[in-house]
Amino acid sequence: MATIEERIYDGNRARDVLENEAFQQVFADIEAEVTDQWKNSPARAEADREKLWMYLAMLRKVKQHLESSLETGRLATLEMEHHQSWAKRVGSALFPK
Repeated sequence: MATIEERIYDGNRARDVLENEAFQQVFADIEAEVTDQWKNSPARAEADREKLWMYLAMLRKVKQHLESSLETGRLATLEMEHHQSWAKRVGSALFPK
């Protein structure tokens, strides 16, 4: 299992990718192109349609994985903040100024 710091780092990297304008544009372009090819392929070309559908599913899986890493990083950040806050409260209780 990844450490809290690793989860935060991975989440930040995922955010960098997902918020990157070039990634967003390329992803949207590829998704639109594959979707268009799938919709406009002849019904008799079932094998080709299946390949396009699988390609589209894999493309979306990549984005889903990045979004999952981003959310895991956000939760890890909250967890770390909670631990730091708790440690500060305990420290204040044990060692009042």
